[in-house]
Amino acid sequence: MKKLISNLKSTQSSKFLVAFFVIASAMFAVTACEKGPAEKAGESIDQGVENTKDAYQEGVEEVQDEMDDHS
Repeated sequence: MKKLISNLKSTQSSKFLVAFFVIASAMFAVTACEKGPAEKAGESIDQGVENTKDAYQEGVEEVQDEMDDHS
């Protein structure tokens, strides 16, 4: 009888663990699909940095062209 009770407890805890992992996986999958505000802000910052780099490089090229024209 004791073995039956211990097996029953073991089965219940196994079912609980399986249910927990299924629910946790589903929650992770749902939240991973959408971009949060922090991710959107990070992308905006990255885009701003890229735009600044491009503008700087264009300015450097213009100055080099002007220096070559006057040399």
